[in-house]
Amino acid sequence: MSIFKGRRWVAPAAVLLLVVAAGCSKSEPAPTAVDAPHYEPAATIKDLMQSIIDPAADQVWNAVTTVQTAGGTVDTVPKTDEDWLKVRHGAVGLSEGANLLIMPGRKVALPHEKSETPGVELEPEEMQVLIEKDRAAFNQRAKALHEAGMAAVAAADAKDAQKLFEVGETIEHACEGCHSAYWYPNEKIPTVPSAPR
Repeated sequence: MSIFKGRRWVAPAAVLLLVVAAGCSKSEPAPTAVDAPHYEPAATIKDLMQSIIDPAADQVWNAVTTVQTAGGTVDTVPKTDEDWLKVRHGAVGLSEGANLLIMPGRKVALPHEKSETPGVELEPEEMQVLIEKDRAAFNQRAKALHEAGMAAVAAADAKDAQKLFEVGETIEHACEGCHSAYWYPNEKIPTVPSAPR
């Protein structure tokens, strides 16, 4: 038996498939907190900085440089597809590293770890207090680093060395903004003496 539709004959099995497909195409409800994947931070902020963020930033910063030597100026820019891919990998690592910084439950350092330069930088537990005191500001600073990293991804995809150089400065500002707020907020920067008139 068939179902007559206008001038076309449609087999019942085909109708059933269309109904099932239509049901499957409906958008799924947003996952609830119960559906959210469980995760547990395995590294500290210090670990992330040393293992992911610093090395990734270096891949971006070192890609475009100008160095004055005794023999003259040496400019370095990515030249090959492989060079640009390396920059892109660094930029992606930087962006995702910034996301990892804001995972709830992540500590600044392990309990036994102490400042390597006491009096210049805060102790890890002091940094933790500052972060927890204004978590929204910390998250915003991490977001600025994430966005700078994504701008570096775009520059690498466009193979735009000038843009990559400019983004390097944006990354530097994002890093320094966070460090000066939580790592060494009491740093005293000496004023540069003005030239005699």
